[in-house]
Amino acid sequence: MDEATPTSDYEAQRLQRVAALCARDAEPDVVFEKLVAMTSNYFGAPIALISIIDEHQQWFKARIGIEEEQTAREISFCAYSLFDRVPLEILDSHNDERFINNPMVTGTPYIRYYASAPLMTTDGFSLGSLCIIDTVPRAPMSERDFSMLVYFADLVMMHITGARSRIYIDQPTGLFNRLRFEEDIRQAAATSEHFHVFAVDIVSPAFLNNVVKALGYNFVQDLILAIKARLHALLPSQCLLYKISPTRFGFLSKGSAPLEQVCTRILEDFHTPVECHGIPILMHAGIGVLAVTSGEPQDWIRLVVAAADDARDRNLGWSLYQPHIDAAQQRAFMLLSSLPDAMRARHQLSLVFQPKIQLPQGECSSVEALLRWEHPEFGAIPPSEFIPLAETTALMHSISFWVLDAVLHQALSWKQQGLVIRIAMNVTAGDLETPRFIDKMINDIHRLQLDPATFELEFTESALMTDADTVSRQLERARGYGIGVAIDDFGTGYSNWTYLRQLPIDSIKLDQSLISNIKTQEKDARLVKTLIELARGLSYKVVAEGVETADILELITQWGCSEAQGFLISKPMGADALAQWFQAGGYRTITAPAGNSSATSSARS
Repeated sequence: MDEATPTSDYEAQRLQRVAALCARDAEPDVVFEKLVAMTSNYFGAPIALISIIDEHQQWFKARIGIEEEQTAREISFCAYSLFDRVPLEILDSHNDERFINNPMVTGTPYIRYYASAPLMTTDGFSLGSLCIIDTVPRAPMSERDFSMLVYFADLVMMHITGARSRIYIDQPTGLFNRLRFEEDIRQAAATSEHFHVFAVDIVSPAFLNNVVKALGYNFVQDLILAIKARLHALLPSQCLLYKISPTRFGFLSKGSAPLEQVCTRILEDFHTPVECHGIPILMHAGIGVLAVTSGEPQDWIRLVVAAADDARDRNLGWSLYQPHIDAAQQRAFMLLSSLPDAMRARHQLSLVFQPKIQLPQGECSSVEALLRWEHPEFGAIPPSEFIPLAETTALMHSISFWVLDAVLHQALSWKQQGLVIRIAMNVTAGDLETPRFIDKMINDIHRLQLDPATFELEFTESALMTDADTVSRQLERARGYGIGVAIDDFGTGYSNWTYLRQLPIDSIKLDQSLISNIKTQEKDARLVKTLIELARGLSYKVVAEGVETADILELITQWGCSEAQGFLISKPMGADALAQWFQAGGYRTITAPAGNSSATSSARS
């Protein structure tokens, strides 16, 4: 070890520089390899090394003439110059009391001559050395040769810092990037008792993409620079700003400023649009905050980004990381990852069917097909959980085609049993944005020799928000072929009667949130009655969802509702159970006085 031991403060800071600049790469660096080869050739030395000194070892970024990749620090020649930070030359180790018994002198590689130049950072810390070694003594190096060794060491440092720039710097902004952010968090966690990590998500990726399409990449780059300048002005002077993704910035706070004060200052500032090339762009910021109280390794950036996403998605402004939010996001990812396997498996996805009865007769001639998922690990997953997740990905198309196949083959099976019943299935906006889904449905109905009139498509008003003209064309094709079309959950969206009367639809399904309170809320009752009257005036059938009491069924029947669906009639059931339900008489037999006619006649061919 070096005779003049560095102070603890110097050594701690030096080790930080080593960690920041000298990653132990798995693959060799061709530039470093060429530099040691050039050094070995110039000095005629059989061994040349780029030696990095960490806390306990010296290890070689590049080497020539030696097999070892590292040694203990205590036997390293290079460690002796760490504190002096000047070139070192040993003419004959056998005559030097510091090294005469060194294992690298008495054994492989049998060092007799050693010369090195330190690898110095711009702020005065030595990372290690560029050294040459010979197995025989040598005469003192000339001043010119010493200058060349220092020059070669400078070239090594230029490449170290250049590689560091490529690895740790976000080129468009000049800020440290995510890799450096992770490293600095890790170092702070090891040396600090308590601090906070912040992620500032300025705009959504979708919005940024829209800006790119409207104004171009150069504009977006300048916009990000303008955002960077705004954030810099809001942070304390000693606080580093990092660019951790295309739309996110990060920073660390070791101070005592209240979290709400820090976040509110940023959020209030970004209420004012960011101006770029004279164009004001309104931001939609979300800030995530993560408290770090121990040095235990964690996926810090993922956690704080999850908090930032949650803050923006729920319009909270800022959000402190909560483990249950992360657990929910991990569950969502697990479910999305499991869906492809579920569609290939035999017994995970299935259909259940909920009857709809005609009013006032009470006969059942149609059902709604509903998707169910029995996950092998998580159990029953409700559609309200996994369908919204799937709709954010291309998986939704695969699910829709799976449901279509299942519905058609169930219809074929029932037809073979003599049970003819209309099946409604739900479709999404994505299913109607291209002709693929309707093409497949029409072709498969024809191939299986089924009656198009025994199928109905249900879509929500939100499907019209993307491209109403395209959606309308696809629905017109389906209806022209004989397939029924219904708007589902009517009353929860915009309920725009202007476009509604132009759509090729047969039915309107009133959402259960409108139906459930008509006996207790006068406004809800008047609204539902008016909607039924308006829909019937446009020649639409009206279906009431969520009918759970006889009183509600009686009211909607009086007001002219065409069909009813809900737990009062029946809960959703499997195909076999539905057949048995029909055989038992369906809803009419269950609720009607003895001697009333069977309800099965309308469902039998």
